[in-house]
Amino acid sequence: MIEKRKLWQQSPALLATTMATTLGMANAHALPVAPQTVQMVAMQAAGEAEMVDASIDLRTNNQEYLAQLGLIRGHLWVGMKLYEQGHLAMAKTHMKHPGDELYSGLEGAFAARNLPGFAEPLSALANSVNNDADSDVVMANYETLKQAISKNEPIESMTASDMLLSVASMLSTAAEEYAIGIKEGEVSNVHEYQDALGFTEIVLTRLDSLSPEQKAQAETELAQASQLIRDLLPMWPTTTPSGKLEGDASEIYGVAAEIELMGRSL
Repeated sequence: MIEKRKLWQQSPALLATTMATTLGMANAHALPVAPQTVQMVAMQAAGEAEMVDASIDLRTNNQEYLAQLGLIRGHLWVGMKLYEQGHLAMAKTHMKHPGDELYSGLEGAFAARNLPGFAEPLSALANSVNNDADSDVVMANYETLKQAISKNEPIESMTASDMLLSVASMLSTAAEEYAIGIKEGEVSNVHEYQDALGFTEIVLTRLDSLSPEQKAQAETELAQASQLIRDLLPMWPTTTPSGKLEGDASEIYGVAAEIELMGRSL
């Protein structure tokens, strides 16, 4: 993940153009700016720490709180995918990061929300993978952890607008990771590329998890958002690429911007 973050008073809509220009991405989406949203823009730097800006209160901000849980799920999703594919060294790296990078920043939010957290099952999964436990044990630990995370997610209380804005936040982070992973058509950091895949897959799962009542609030927008995200998936033809790979983070930034605008229009 990314170490240093700078607070900018702009939305993914503006970010889609600004970052694309900065990174030399000619095919950036030219989209209008969404009103008064605060986004944390990734600054490329050495290191592996995902940090939450202090201006975002995860104790009360459901959109960003859910997005942070989604990033944890994304790490775990891609880590388990690599585990199933036999890429054990890579899987172990992804198992390590949720606890190191994200969980500690959520502990205050768990306490304020009177939620149990999931430190023990998170450690149990990481330890079972890192210690080369039997695959049945690893898979059982993963299922237990997913259930534990679910107990801390306020999905049932989210409006369609809330969910779209949370999804846009996650996709912006996925774009940041992809921009580091793929540079000028070359794989430069496979781990960040994999992170972006995990986050994008969880975004789709999140949208699919909404209840019929929630989907009815914005049926057209939610369906459009899901299709836009599915159209991004060819950017990850494999979990372990090397050499040349066609892919441009501006496409993810653009989709994040479109989805944010949908959420703010509801």
